[in-house]
Amino acid sequence: MSTTTRRRSITKTHERISQLGWEPDYFQPAIKYPSRYKFPVKAKDPMKHIMREYLPMELEKDERVYGGHDAAVRAEMTSKTGRRWMEIIKPYIVTTAYAEVAAGRCMSMLIDAIPNNELRNGYHIQFVDEIRHTGMQMALARWYAKHVPDPSGWHLGPATLARDPGTQQALNMLSHFIVGDPVQCAFTLQVVAETAFTNIAFVALPDVGARNGDFTLPTTYLSVQSDEARHISNGYATLLTVLQEDENAPLIERDLAQAWWINHAYLDGFGSAIMEYSSDDRSDHESYLDKWERWIENDWYRSYVLKLGKLGLNFPAEMFERAHDRLRRGLVHKNMLGSAAFWMLHFWRTAPLEERDFEWLESKYPGWYEEYGPSWEAFRATRDDPQQFKHLLEMALEGAAPSCWVCLMGCVFPEEMCHRAVDGRTRFYCSKECMWLDESNPGRYVGDRNFFDRYHDWELSDVVRDIGFVRPDGKTLIAQPHIDGDRMWTLDDIRGMDFHVKSANITTAEKLGLPNGSSVGLESPNGHIDGGLREAAPWGNGATGNGGAQRAEVQH
Repeated sequence: MSTTTRRRSITKTHERISQLGWEPDYFQPAIKYPSRYKFPVKAKDPMKHIMREYLPMELEKDERVYGGHDAAVRAEMTSKTGRRWMEIIKPYIVTTAYAEVAAGRCMSMLIDAIPNNELRNGYHIQFVDEIRHTGMQMALARWYAKHVPDPSGWHLGPATLARDPGTQQALNMLSHFIVGDPVQCAFTLQVVAETAFTNIAFVALPDVGARNGDFTLPTTYLSVQSDEARHISNGYATLLTVLQEDENAPLIERDLAQAWWINHAYLDGFGSAIMEYSSDDRSDHESYLDKWERWIENDWYRSYVLKLGKLGLNFPAEMFERAHDRLRRGLVHKNMLGSAAFWMLHFWRTAPLEERDFEWLESKYPGWYEEYGPSWEAFRATRDDPQQFKHLLEMALEGAAPSCWVCLMGCVFPEEMCHRAVDGRTRFYCSKECMWLDESNPGRYVGDRNFFDRYHDWELSDVVRDIGFVRPDGKTLIAQPHIDGDRMWTLDDIRGMDFHVKSANITTAEKLGLPNGSSVGLESPNGHIDGGLREAAPWGNGATGNGGAQRAEVQH
């Protein structure tokens, strides 16, 4: 007599799972995460997630990842890996690990907000994914801290997110996964970040690592990326679910457009800076823009977003084309100049670009050297002399652009910068899209937002000491303007420059005769413009609404 247990089909098992949920009817549950969306009764999980199938598969994958970490020790991988790459992965891993934490929190919000057990099952499995990914990436950070030539900076971990002006931008963007309407958060995370940008973050960037001799990070992140198909499916299921109710369509269009813009505003700079400015290897025949056009324009926008039009959703083509145009006009290259000039405010070393870097960038972006090359040459020439470097800092400060109130990136295109006054303070925006996000999300962008406002008129060494980016001897900086140089900058070197930080937001407001441009000491005004979902939209009817916003004309 056979003792073999007949295996239930995946479809039948999944149907059974959807019957196991229940809603209490003996009390009215408190709404933890209210949503503006109306939810239909029925919804479908297209991946048919089943924990019985999931756990053995992920266990095998994770064991391979951690085994790869052990193999890298035996192979002495860090002694063969490009040093420039091993520095930039300090902010890279800290940022992506926090992204996983925020993604897990987003799943908790969706489980609470969306009353459908089939979708909740999919969110639950994604939550487990995000916890696994967080553990893998933090274990990877610990692995590097133990084995890289210069571990300084690794010991600070997630504490750096709010201290470094670069990672503060990351913290701001990733907060969109967990602040706001749960469905709006899901669009930002699942429909845009995971569907459009993870090929950049978890495939293209690990490829840079492999080209630089690092196989530990690619092993970890490619394992993470293999789970993204489930997350993309969850996002599509969420989108189709809320689309069943016609009254949700304007909300979907608005939230999807805003999710796209905030992802573009930060993640394009994040990806390009690592890929194009932090590699010792120049064998890649594709630029960041080439990969962007392949994965984001063709695979996401044309193959996914435009087809939503068949379902009655209209994504504003202008917003996508403007993002594309900003990249072509040097959005990332302009922002990188400021990041390099204030290298001492980071927790990693910043290497100057060399001739082979100039040649590669010029070949990918004709005209690059004429516009940006002299600044990088000056950085390389002055990095060992504090007094000479002071002149470079003064020039950088003189030409510094205000930080955008919404995305915190530099307003590097003067013709697109706009502003408005809210409760006696001036808010600058890098684009009309960022201004629209601020106007249409009450209470979302508030408080002490700008890093340099906080330290306006401070002497630079006091800023470095305050953010804590100093080595254990109490005087040597964690950051250095070189990778292998013997000369290590100290607080005394910075103090000897007698350089005082100025906030471009404050000084620009003063030059233009505008109200105070500082974000320090605000009582959190919400800056909301009334008048409906489209009143303040940059492609809408051009109405200014309340608040006296200065808006560029939009052609229709």
